[in-house]
Amino acid sequence: MITLEPVLDSASPASVELQASILNSHPAFNLMVLHKELITPEEITKENKQNVLEMGEKLLFIKENRQSIGIIAYLPSNPGDKHCWIGLFIVHRGFARLGIGSIALHAFERRLKQENVTKTRLAVQLENLIGASFWHKSGYTNIKSTKDQHGNRVNVYEKELVR
Repeated sequence: MITLEPVLDSASPASVELQASILNSHPAFNLMVLHKELITPEEITKENKQNVLEMGEKLLFIKENRQSIGIIAYLPSNPGDKHCWIGLFIVHRGFARLGIGSIALHAFERRLKQENVTKTRLAVQLENLIGASFWHKSGYTNIKSTKDQHGNRVNVYEKELVR
């Protein structure tokens, strides 16, 4: 059974270690986004401090039978455009391509609707063809191209969440 669990303390050593394990199971993705294969615990802690504490980002662990196997990070209301933005949606490589991402996304979208979110956005690196395919199949539409905070060329996807 797939569930979503809020990360109560994103800076705790156990949480950071778990986040590093999930993120570093995808070195090619890290290289595409951050231009390096592995992310250190210190970098995760710094990013969490900035995103969670300063910007109000929320973190969820994707769990299968109580084992954390993925991460969803999202801003309920981006200060720039007031839309909900998914900053990270990742499933540990060992659990990839099993349909877990789709199940978790549906659960996440139900959660957003309960939070009265009507539209969500995210950015996908142009080279991330697997990610682009996943989001397109999940009903997200490419609305524009731009650059992300790391200088990567990205497409911005959006989905209306029907009640």
